[in-house]
Amino acid sequence: MIDLLDRALRRRGEPWGLLAGLWLLWLFIGAYAIVPASVLPVVTEELVVGPAAASWIVTAPQVGAAIVGLPAGIALDRVNNVRATVLAGLCLFVAGLSGWVAAVDSAYWPLLASRLLGGAALVTVWVAGTNLLSAAFSDRYRTTVVAAYTTGYPAGYALGQFGAPLITARLGWPATFPVFGTLVLVVLPLCYIAGRRVVREPAGRTSTDRGSTARGVASVATNRNVWIVCLVSFTVYALYMIFNSWMPTYLTRRLGLSLAESGLFVAVFPAVGIVARTGGGIVSDRVFGRRKRPVVLCSFGATTLVVAVLVGISTPVVFLLGLIVAGFAIQLQIGVLYTYVQDFVTGETVGTAVALVSVVGWVGQFVAPAVTGALVDFTGTYTTVLGCAVAVGLLGTLVGWLAPEL
Repeated sequence: MIDLLDRALRRRGEPWGLLAGLWLLWLFIGAYAIVPASVLPVVTEELVVGPAAASWIVTAPQVGAAIVGLPAGIALDRVNNVRATVLAGLCLFVAGLSGWVAAVDSAYWPLLASRLLGGAALVTVWVAGTNLLSAAFSDRYRTTVVAAYTTGYPAGYALGQFGAPLITARLGWPATFPVFGTLVLVVLPLCYIAGRRVVREPAGRTSTDRGSTARGVASVATNRNVWIVCLVSFTVYALYMIFNSWMPTYLTRRLGLSLAESGLFVAVFPAVGIVARTGGGIVSDRVFGRRKRPVVLCSFGATTLVVAVLVGISTPVVFLLGLIVAGFAIQLQIGVLYTYVQDFVTGETVGTAVALVSVVGWVGQFVAPAVTGALVDFTGTYTTVLGCAVAVGLLGTLVGWLAPEL
């Protein structure tokens, strides 16, 4: 049945069924990663922990992904990526079940450990999926397809934020983990059947290949162009998280919106990424002849300009419209980064390069909100939030100007 679906989705020789399967997988993994963010008050009450400890339950998958990301990328250059995807999906299912057991027993540290395991599975699926799609699609579609794949994550965030309260009302908040873990399990057969057609032999399998593995890692780690793309990734994700982390506070303290109103409008910021990330891939492939640097420059330049204008705006409706435009502009480039870096490495080190760009981007997500918060405390004004965003946008524009192009 699934095999027939894959054939039906295959058009012009391109494996669209693989994209569909991996997108759904990424959707449910994104939902797993963000829960139980939208029910944290219930979590703190039932686990008897403070807000900071509860927030670690939400952020633990990202921590696990950052820790495991680079080793996973190196390994994925040496193994069958379809099997690795299936194994990682099974691990996430196990993480969901074990998280449920730990949460029911109010066992905080085992719950945190299960979330770290989920993060390791998350980054493995991410890099393996990028590798598979990059290998499966022709140059005509590659950037667009990988960009479309990345939209599964913000869509998953939206699903998790919306679904967690509904699941909690019926089954209790611990059930949020196995529900999305089970959905991951359901999608795995489609990913396996569609992915097995992809021919991408690993570079090596035996211990005699350790030298070539080390050389491959060294070639990525010493590649100037790779590190410039990593700096682009760090900057764009830093800018992205400044908005996601500080805009609710800015809207309530500076513009007088309620928490419910600010939460609703800020949710639109990542949501527009579903269109923007795919749009960036289409623009790269169709408008700029598969070049990525113009997309990066347009993204940073437009975002910086919009945010600079927002500094002087105090009308909520106008400000929120500008926020939506900024959300679209900054995410325009996110989908192209993972094919961008592939332009400067060999086929045997694609997984390593994609993992490195991803990990550096996640570091930007961790650093930017903390630095912005420290500067807000120092200046005593929330206008500093937009000032930080403008500064990071200018830095990104400079990096984009220096970025290479084949």
